[in-house]
Amino acid sequence: MPIDPISALSVAASAVNSMRTLINAGQDTSSAISKFAGAWADINEAESRAKNPKWFEHFTGSLEQRAASAFACKKKAEALNKDLCDMIQFVHGPTGLKEYKTILREMREQKKKNEFRRQEIKDKVLSWTLGLLLSSLATALMGIIVYFLGKGEGRW
Repeated sequence: MPIDPISALSVAASAVNSMRTLINAGQDTSSAISKFAGAWADINEAESRAKNPKWFEHFTGSLEQRAASAFACKKKAEALNKDLCDMIQFVHGPTGLKEYKTILREMREQKKKNEFRRQEIKDKVLSWTLGLLLSSLATALMGIIVYFLGKGEGRW
């Protein structure tokens, strides 16, 4: 199942709004930052998948629509990311922003290794299953054709 960039964008937007509220209240913002980082990784992955769809995704809906959706969400998320970076720099200074970007990069890599890898495995299993099924059907069809051709010629 492809990643839904619109859902990830709504999570990112709520994280930025939570961040604003938490900053205004003088509370810890780490949960909002973490939530945004996860949504940001999902949006990036959706964009990557829209650019390079699997062969079976051509049958599951409009690739252009998914690509446009991923692009629009990416642009909105970039604006949210800029707001978030400004807030982090305001609260934690330039070194805090640098640390945030480093942590964000590490989280993205970790998520790619775990969650996105799991999705890739599911996609490969589906791809192999469909390939084997189609190969089996083609072989069976060829066998039936050969049988009826042989029977028509009186060979068996």
